[in-house]
Amino acid sequence: MPYPSSASFRETLDRHVAAIQSRDYQGIVDTITTGDTLTLIFPNGERYDTREQFLAFHREWFADPAWVMVLEPVRVWEGRDYGYALYRTSYDPDGAGPTPGRPAYLSLGFQLEDGQWRLVHDQNTRIETATD
Repeated sequence: MPYPSSASFRETLDRHVAAIQSRDYQGIVDTITTGDTLTLIFPNGERYDTREQFLAFHREWFADPAWVMVLEPVRVWEGRDYGYALYRTSYDPDGAGPTPGRPAYLSLGFQLEDGQWRLVHDQNTRIETATD
């Protein structure tokens, strides 16, 4: 059972998503694993396996003020010590619109660590077909 002061899975998930959309680096730090292993898979299949790689990517990504990312929840599931969320995303790299952003699925996996929900898996999969 989580410690009474810990945030719930959904609260942590909401904080993580808000941190992405607002480019809040500290918000990301506060919601990811404190361990060394964190899997990040990009739409092209490239994979990072460490917390430090994940953080380095987000430092650089968040430094770019132009992009816009919209996330629409598809499914959320919470177990006793692992929670999962799937979002359909639209990503506009330059924020210029009105061209539709690149559609993708974002899968986020959180594990309970010492009473705190922490991101341990982040996978982005581009949607190539008109129907999904």
